[in-house]
Amino acid sequence: MRLSRSSLCGILLEEGEEDLAVLIARADLPEILDSERDAAALAGLGLAPDDLAALLPAVSGDPVTGRHGRDELAQAVSERWAHLVSAWTVSPPAGRADG
Repeated sequence: MRLSRSSLCGILLEEGEEDLAVLIARADLPEILDSERDAAALAGLGLAPDDLAALLPAVSGDPVTGRHGRDELAQAVSERWAHLVSAWTVSPPAGRADG
C-alpha cells in the first residue's frame, strides 16, 4: 500500500507515538511510502512490519494529503521536536546527581 509520509506521521501522532512520528518525519525517506518497499527502513526507525500493517487500515482516501494537512503535521512535529530538545538540554535540578 502507498501512503504519504505525512499521513503516516499523522496516524502515529494520533496513536500517541510522537517520538516515532518525529523520527519518520525527519528520516531520509521518500514522501510517498510503499509499505513493502520501505518496510525495512521503517523497521530500522522502530516501526515493525506488523505495527505498520496494523496502522494501514486507518489510512483512507488519497495517499497524498493536501497542503493544509502537511502544514499541521509540520507544526506538530516542530513542536514535538522542540519539546524533546528542551528535555534533552535542561540541566537536572540542583542537588540531584544524574549519571
